[in-house]
Amino acid sequence: MFSPRYWTFILIVLAAFGYSMFRISQSPDLIVSPADAYSYRYMELENGLKVMLVRTPEADKASAALSVNVGSMDDPEGREGLAHFLEHMLFLGTEPFPEPDEYQQFIKQNGGSHNAFTSYAQTTYFFDVDNEQLSGALERFAPFFISPTFNEAYVDREKNAVHAEYSANLKEDGRRIFSAQKMAMNPEFTFSNFSTGNLDTLSDRDDSKIRDELISFYKTHYSSDRMTLVIAGDYELDQLGNKARNLFSDVPKRDVHFERPDVPVFVPEQLPLDMHIKPVKEIRELRFTFPLPEILSQYQHKPVQLLSNLIGHEGDGSILALLKKKGWAESLSAGRSLSTRHASTMVVGIGLTKSGLLHQEEITSILMEYIDLIRTNGIPEYIKEEQKMLNEMTFRFQEHGPISNYTTRLSSNMLIFPVEDTVYGDYRSEPASDELMSKYLSNLTADNMLRVLIAPGVDTDTTDPWYGTEIKIRPSDYRKPETSEWTGALHLPKANPFVPENLETAPGEASDTPELVASENGYQLWYYPEHEFDAPRAQVLISIKVPEIKDSAEQRVLARLYARTVTEALNTYSYPASLAGLNYRLSATSDGLEIAVGGYFDKLPVLLEQIFTEMKNMNISGEEFNRYQASLIRALENNLKARPYQRTLADLKNWIIEPSFSDTDLLPVVKSATKEALEQFAAQLGNTLSVTTYVHGTLSAESAENIGAITQKYYPANTVTDADSRLLKAPAGQYQQAVVQDHPDKVMTLYLQGSDTSDMARAEAGLLAQMISSPYYQYMRTEQQLGYIVFATAYPQKSVPGLLFIVQSPTASPEEMMNHSRIFFRDYEGKLETMSDEEFALFQEGLITRLTEKPKNMGEKAANFWADLSTERYTFDTRQAIADEVVNITKTQILNLYRRAVLNNEWSWLLFEKGGKVNDMTALETLDRSSLEQFELPEYPLPAVSGGHTTEDGGDDQDSAE
Repeated sequence: MFSPRYWTFILIVLAAFGYSMFRISQSPDLIVSPADAYSYRYMELENGLKVMLVRTPEADKASAALSVNVGSMDDPEGREGLAHFLEHMLFLGTEPFPEPDEYQQFIKQNGGSHNAFTSYAQTTYFFDVDNEQLSGALERFAPFFISPTFNEAYVDREKNAVHAEYSANLKEDGRRIFSAQKMAMNPEFTFSNFSTGNLDTLSDRDDSKIRDELISFYKTHYSSDRMTLVIAGDYELDQLGNKARNLFSDVPKRDVHFERPDVPVFVPEQLPLDMHIKPVKEIRELRFTFPLPEILSQYQHKPVQLLSNLIGHEGDGSILALLKKKGWAESLSAGRSLSTRHASTMVVGIGLTKSGLLHQEEITSILMEYIDLIRTNGIPEYIKEEQKMLNEMTFRFQEHGPISNYTTRLSSNMLIFPVEDTVYGDYRSEPASDELMSKYLSNLTADNMLRVLIAPGVDTDTTDPWYGTEIKIRPSDYRKPETSEWTGALHLPKANPFVPENLETAPGEASDTPELVASENGYQLWYYPEHEFDAPRAQVLISIKVPEIKDSAEQRVLARLYARTVTEALNTYSYPASLAGLNYRLSATSDGLEIAVGGYFDKLPVLLEQIFTEMKNMNISGEEFNRYQASLIRALENNLKARPYQRTLADLKNWIIEPSFSDTDLLPVVKSATKEALEQFAAQLGNTLSVTTYVHGTLSAESAENIGAITQKYYPANTVTDADSRLLKAPAGQYQQAVVQDHPDKVMTLYLQGSDTSDMARAEAGLLAQMISSPYYQYMRTEQQLGYIVFATAYPQKSVPGLLFIVQSPTASPEEMMNHSRIFFRDYEGKLETMSDEEFALFQEGLITRLTEKPKNMGEKAANFWADLSTERYTFDTRQAIADEVVNITKTQILNLYRRAVLNNEWSWLLFEKGGKVNDMTALETLDRSSLEQFELPEYPLPAVSGGHTTEDGGDDQDSAE
């Protein structure tokens, strides 16, 4: 166990390496990480709108996000979903830019993306765009909050889109369970309201026009003093400030006082309750909800995070470790669910086995006993200090992700935290007093609990009126045992042995691309010394290719069961590592296994060695095998119940990739798998394999070689494996295949497959997709109102270019969707013909921005290199090479491509539909897959081994790779 002196030592180590925990940026005293290259400034406009400016040096993209302190909790009675509907409407025209697709088209054209979401207490709008186009994007964004038109025609159309969104989620268990649980809450607590909206709640009524109510809601709640804005880009802070003042000072400040009522989540004396929910998919979960005092004001102490970390711990002595040992549970999660200015809730969810369904009372008692253990013994100081230290380390070494994610988070934080903690608030973790912890612990009792059983076949007696979910609510019959049965098996976590101690970075000599450090007889070790992101982290990616797995459904099933078995066996050991910022994943691939380990590199070799030890010494009982087999069967069966467009997309990929096995193919194989076959698979793993290890981080070349040596110690490569699965070359023509599924929506998934694997062909397809995606969405979704899920995108598969068009509709048949698509395709030719050179150039620049966008963190950079390494593109330049080709594309080229691929059917068309065939398309089953050619992909020579790490037969291996 680490003493408080240990944590003092860690702080001294951080200081010794120059790692101060924070710095102050601008006024007021905004706390930011010393590793953060961004600059910040807070300002408040005269209308009361709060603004955070963020300078992002050398960034490719700029972004803005605006949050409004209004959400679905604030919907008027009888107009459920109005806040969400309003969010939709603001995209459909403003006074300066009345065209409904103007904003979307501008963002897409300039390499960006946009979205918005409505939660229970806030609504947030955000975008990212090519940095040079920030002003144009803001000019189109700001009028959302000043002068939306609420065009009557689009009000009428867009409510159908909201209804389509609702319809698309009717079979989604996440939405169904979320909605059903609200039925147990206090009806006066408006969080319990239906939040999406549909035609029943959003249509005109004799005494109420929905457009009038939209405008009234907007004028009541969209007030500048209830808004927070973040603008980020590679501009001086003064420039960003001018943009904010010039464009957002006219956002009106409404003379309306607004305050949400202080209403309890549950009716007094209502709890404890038991609830049953019957899901669509095969889900088994026991979920506990505890109402708590509000926690927003305690953000700096994070009492609920601390309790969640203890209850949700998965290491030795934890609730989950005991439940797994008993064979009753597969997973456990704990955390805050709801948080308003007046109330909050904490939820503990336990994923059950079939056996666990028979032991709900014992499981409840184990949870209650663990909470009593915390309550009785208190929380040791080392645990509080550990949480503080890990939060501080995460903050100190934080890495930015996509810029729009960051601006969105900051705009939300500005509604919650004091200005100085806008960046730091998520990480600030001052130790909580015993009195404060007792305040929250006193609410975690059996008498203050909603216990929900989610499982097929549960007893129900009523339905949720919005999603039709079958439920039952009754007073809880749980009675806490008078004697403690499980205390001996439960204890609080010990000090975390994976907390890093060595934080000194020592990358090797800088390199533009990964270097081949070793290569022999099917083994490759690659190393990239990271200099751009100076944090003591590394990413290790290991591909173990086993020839037998690629062509055999049985071997693929066994590989998945093997990965699950090893992962489960490691869970108690590895969970503390994940808390300390060191994570791993072992997964089965189409041709073997892949291991990914990433985080602070100090203890990374220790974790990796333990992973390999468990892999080599896999041990499984008959009971464990039965559980993992049943779990995989359930996962495959649940995949078949995914959203219709997801099902058609999965079937499309299974058809075009060879060899490939669908979930339907794998199900009988899983059901016939045996423990003995799995044990034989594990024993033979290593007989024939090739291994590629990639080490990326701020660690030395010697450390990388040591990691490679660990891999070779356990799984020495002994063969050069064949290429991965290939893409079938479908003949020119139009083919269709039906997908059968129990879902009310219908779907059209249309894939147009290219015929050329060159970088130029991929560049042309990517540029055409960039140009067509927004108009297609506008026509099919906004104009024709065919559905909520509509998109067109580039769809390269195995380096072969392609285009993908998807529509999921609650009303239209696939025939109607295809007919509308063909009308659009025909009309769009004219738009291409008349497009100006200037507009065409903007599309080129937008795509180039997306392709050449710099990685935002070490993990993203490593993933980009790994993608090229996995396809044996040893030049590591896929994205740049395609971008270089985009520069040279002419409008004539795109027009010719469009006519060949879309209008003249020179590309193959594969339609996967649900809900009715298209009469003039040929059945896909008429094609003999076994007779189809496969695409031959470009080959790239393996580079020479760097640093003199030659091997006896390295030259022969290089020849074979070529």
